[in-house]
Amino acid sequence: MAAGAVTPLGGDLDSFWAGLLAGGDGISPIERFPVADLRVGRGGEIKKLPPVAAAITCRASALLVAAAADLVARRSLDAAPERIAVVVGTALGGVERLEQALAGSPGPRVAAGALYDAPAHALADWLGARGPVLTVSTACASSATALATGADLLDADAADLVVAGGYDALCRFVVRGFDVLRSLARDRPRPFDRRRSGLLLGEGAGLVLLARERDIRGPRLGRLLGHGTASDASHISAPHPDGRGLEAAVRAALEIADVGVADLDLVSAHGTGTILNDRMEATVLGRVLGGRAVPVNSIKGALGHTMGAAAVLEAMMCLLAARDGLMPATVGLEEQDPGCALDLVAGAPRPVRARLALSTSAGFGGCNAALVLEGAA
Repeated sequence: MAAGAVTPLGGDLDSFWAGLLAGGDGISPIERFPVADLRVGRGGEIKKLPPVAAAITCRASALLVAAAADLVARRSLDAAPERIAVVVGTALGGVERLEQALAGSPGPRVAAGALYDAPAHALADWLGARGPVLTVSTACASSATALATGADLLDADAADLVVAGGYDALCRFVVRGFDVLRSLARDRPRPFDRRRSGLLLGEGAGLVLLARERDIRGPRLGRLLGHGTASDASHISAPHPDGRGLEAAVRAALEIADVGVADLDLVSAHGTGTILNDRMEATVLGRVLGGRAVPVNSIKGALGHTMGAAAVLEAMMCLLAARDGLMPATVGLEEQDPGCALDLVAGAPRPVRARLALSTSAGFGGCNAALVLEGAA
């Protein structure tokens, strides 16, 4: 597995990782669209895209191309174009293009760019990939589902290489929607903190290159050992209070990976900073871990909630933590909620001896996913 990323912390994977270790803050006032009439006008906005993507008019496609450029700079796509698949997850697709079309932007291309699969096809065209091109949407668990789908394509011999991951772009339509729901924090996201009051949205893209063992060329960042998905669908936006869907997804991922709880070295939590999500997730992890003190963090305090990109960026964090023996602190966590009884990493990065990691994701509509990842030896 190789990776590439563009996030509010920088235009490549190295900037993303360095920013996390430094406790970087990617939250800032939003500048791309008007926010003066909103309660909250802050988020994880990318102020400047890498040159390769700067001229692409569709923001979502530009984010994907930026991440892809970072990926292929690290690892070439050494397979026939017909055997290279693209699978990306997104919560919003090209909704900003729809917003522009409804506002009167002329031409069918603008409206066509609003189709959920348009950015994925733009990515495939840029890569020269001619295999299956799939877009999955399981809300904020989307890129975890995309990685799982990519692994399934390899298992089915439908491709030799899969570029998989996720993306989402900030746009006024979505920020306004979360603002109306009173889901946004007025200051900053504070995952698992006693004073947490909501999330802030972010934007970004992350892509990984998946291949079977026999097709791997060069050093790898790690492996996807297992994946699980489950739906509890108890509410359109609130998580199931007992987290039954998330727990089912976690246990399925562990079973597929043939990994026991005692083998886990770290956990990347979904950790949005909302009252209900953090409480539910802490309850689930407490049950799954059985009281074991496994280091847990959330990177959403540094980036905002990057929606369709969140899970893949969190998976990258797990593998980089294993590589470098350091787990980033949870930005915004200053006073741990006693009701979130986890071994949370706060204040500064923690040295870890990590090989196996669990990453959890929970989305609107009861969409849940979990990944078990192994760092490179």
